[in-house]
Amino acid sequence: MRRELQTLFILLPALSLSATAGVMEFTDRAAWLAAAGAVTNIDFEGIAPPGGFTTFTAPVTFSGVQFSGPYTSQPSGGGIQESVVSSGRDYVNAWGSGDKLQSGPGVEFDITLPAGVMAVGSDIMITSTFFFGTSGTYTTTLSTGDVFTNIFSSGPPTRSFVGFISTTPITSLTLVSNPSLAMIDNFAFTATVVPEPSSLVLFGAGILALFVLVRKGRVPRKLD
Repeated sequence: MRRELQTLFILLPALSLSATAGVMEFTDRAAWLAAAGAVTNIDFEGIAPPGGFTTFTAPVTFSGVQFSGPYTSQPSGGGIQESVVSSGRDYVNAWGSGDKLQSGPGVEFDITLPAGVMAVGSDIMITSTFFFGTSGTYTTTLSTGDVFTNIFSSGPPTRSFVGFISTTPITSLTLVSNPSLAMIDNFAFTATVVPEPSSLVLFGAGILALFVLVRKGRVPRKLD
């Protein structure tokens, strides 16, 4: 009996760890917030002048998160540039809710997160969906090695969203838009650890097994 209990206590942590490995993707902000809990939100307000923009030609940090917008993949090439664009500009107004961060003339954001972040999410937009009336997509690559493709980005006035919850810290992520000009808003993150449902089920099963073993230990020997 003692040996069985010792074996169970040794196996439970290992089984739980393997069950919690992974990343969950969300495309609905409300669902992501419900799972992530309290978050730090970056709304980019008050940085750009009315009707204009503020451009940074090097990585810029807000609330401990570093954003950079390389556009070397563009035909013009060269440099790093990201801009906070004001709600006074028509294509920014189209999605409402104030100022936004745009990846200069490029399609990519490289984002470095504070230590211990387990959940991250953002509103995502693509300016060409305003100018050309098309929808677009994003590809996200996380520091965990997970890659998510064909993340839908609708045209205005409807915003799209993408969020992730990981069981290991996310230290960075890359957002790449298609066809052009990545733009984000309400970038949010939290260090709250959120277990996957599978890990909760496995933990519950382990507790049940432990209970059964303890109960067996209390049954008179003649019934064994």
